[in-house]
Amino acid sequence: MFWLRRSVWSGAFLGMVALVGCGAKGPPRVIPEKSVPVTGVINLDGKPLGNAKVTFFPQEVAQGSGVGSGFTDSTGKYELQSLFGDKKVVGAAPGKYKVTVSVMIRPDGSPLPPDSQEPPMHTGARESIAIEHSAFDRTELTANVSSTGGTFNFDVKKLQ
Repeated sequence: MFWLRRSVWSGAFLGMVALVGCGAKGPPRVIPEKSVPVTGVINLDGKPLGNAKVTFFPQEVAQGSGVGSGFTDSTGKYELQSLFGDKKVVGAAPGKYKVTVSVMIRPDGSPLPPDSQEPPMHTGARESIAIEHSAFDRTELTANVSSTGGTFNFDVKKLQ
């Protein structure tokens, strides 16, 4: 009886281990052949917004590139960078994108530096841009990047 129970449990365990490795790999990853330049200016209430993170989220699976992002300088200008496979490139693949703009503010009112390695929640930082421009699921900002790239300027509002 002991050997029968042990065999049943051993068989069940081995079956579970085998099933874990049998998951679907998903569709093949498409890496775009080229990136195109994507730049622009971000304004807050009509004035250039510095230290903002601008993120482009691809809306078409066939685009193949990852999320593109960049940071604004003191004049509000940004230049997008994206991942093509494992390679970082300037620009993005042509296609449709949702766009977010984010500026994190510390409790003392100072901006969290864009290159900060510390997670915003560890500093008590909060978003300062209106949710309709900063949240992925609520953003009203979009961009249609053509095969030659483009300049995408956005006016955003402060969180009230």
